[in-house]
Parts: sequence; C-alpha cells; structure tokens
Amino acid sequence: MFSVGEYVIYGYEGVCKVEEVGHPALSGLDRKREYYRLTPYYRGGTIYAPVDGRIAMRPVIAKKELESFIPTLPKLPVLEDVPSDGKLAAAYYRDILSAHNCRELLRLCKTLYAKQTALAKNRKSVNATDLRNWKTAEDMVYGEFGFVLGMPPTDVKTFLIRALA
Repeated sequence: MFSVGEYVIYGYEGVCKVEEVGHPALSGLDRKREYYRLTPYYRGGTIYAPVDGRIAMRPVIAKKELESFIPTLPKLPVLEDVPSDGKLAAAYYRDILSAHNCRELLRLCKTLYAKQTALAKNRKSVNATDLRNWKTAEDMVYGEFGFVLGMPPTDVKTFLIRALA
C-alpha cells in the first residue's frame, strides 16, 4: 500500500502524487472500498483509484536505479515475439503499456524504431497502431524519467541521446 505524499506511476496517466487514502464520500464510488486520491503530476485533476484496483500502480523508479539503468540501454534487445497480425500486435502492445515496466516500454520503442527504419528503406512507415503505441510508450517513459531527473519530459530524449553518446 502506498502512503500519502508518495509519487507513483498509475496506468497510462503516469506520475501521480498520493494525496489521500481512505473512503471518500463521493457519489458513484463504492463506500465499502478504500481509494487513493491521486493528483497527476503533469496535468490538473483528481483520480480516485481503488486500493485493490486492477490498473497497474507502482512506485516511481528511484534515481539511483535509473542512473544505473541508462548505460544498459544500447544493449537492450528488441522484442522478438511481436505478433504479425495487427489485432494481436495491438493486444500485445496494450499488455506492455498497461504493465508500465520501463525496460519493456523502452524495448517496445526500440522495436518500433527498428521497424520504422527498415520500412523507410522502401519509403514506407509503421502503421497507425504501431505509431500510437510507440508514442504512448515514449510519453510514459519520458514522463517518469523527466520527473526523476528533474527535467521536462520533452528534454528526456535529448538527455538520453547525450548520455549514451
């Protein structure tokens, strides 16, 4: 269970602060369930997430862990088991995105970048599903890394390129 004041990763929303844990008296919420009241870090609003909910929620990566992870990025393998069928690939991508594992999100990005590079030789591009999932994975990673490194998410790509050069 997370404590008030902690920063967590909540589903596709990304970095959120736990503002409160309890039984909110709001219509539409089950009064018997306990909820986290979350505030998204990069936008306004409030999220009420059941403590026992299905949406993935985990602590933000520690700075020390992130710093030790960055040098391993060049050796990160591409995903080898992406289904060739579009609908199956979309479900496969959804599973990776919903788990919000930094390593797997970066593998997804690397895989789709490699696919785009290969297709570009024939003046083609990845399909809309690939592109949407690639963008979502990048946004999730850049949001978390930016939070941990104290920089805007838009600067993370440049930071990573420099760090790996």
